Amino acid sequence: MQPVAGMYELFILGKLMHRPMHGYLLQSIVNAALGPYRCLSWGTLYPLLRRLEQGGFIVALGGDPKDGRGTKSYRITARGRQRFLALMRSGAEPDTDFRDVFRIRLANFGHLRTAEQAAILEEYRNLLAALVSHSEAMAAAVQSAPGMAQAERPYVLSAIDHQRYLAASEMAWLNDLIQATGGDDEKTTKNARVDSKPRGTGSGRNRARSGRARGK
Repeated sequence: MQPVAGMYELFILGKLMHRPMHGYLLQSIVNAALGPYRCLSWGTLYPLLRRLEQGGFIVALGGDPKDGRGTKSYRITARGRQRFLALMRSGAEPDTDFRDVFRIRLANFGHLRTAEQAAILEEYRNLLAALVSHSEAMAAAVQSAPGMAQAERPYVLSAIDHQRYLAASEMAWLNDLIQATGGDDEKTTKNARVDSKPRGTGSGRNRARSGRARGK
């Protein structure tokens, strides 16, 4: 299953773990969680609900007779609960949606044991640490790239530093969460040393200024 579809599947099964819901409510909750710039369309939601129903993960209930639209509600099955827990416990894929998947898993921590929660947090921290390391390696490569125009270099470095800063800031937040939930103090202390501040004299703003000055 494609990453986005898998993310929606996890979200929907997680919501149905609590109570039956109809499609309109599921769509409203998903879109509220996605934020103002993304939207789960009916053309994506209803085929997914049909696939989940055909797989035996959910069952459709009769529409509410008081609802003139005749909407159907959906209830998760025992097979669906097993599927949900399997998705929660499966390793995260470092694709473009791994942050969204982490937020969905975090919101459903109440269904997991403490050790399983800790494993997800540590897995996510490793992904963020890999992003920080990659950004730093990329910055070093750009600094020494012989074929890059000097006017271009500061802006490329700013873009790389933005990625590094976001990952490092998120890691600092995650370390606080792990420590607050009784995580490994030694690992938390070690990872907390990652600098989540913009680079000092080499920050994007200063690089951009120097680039403009050279371009005059």
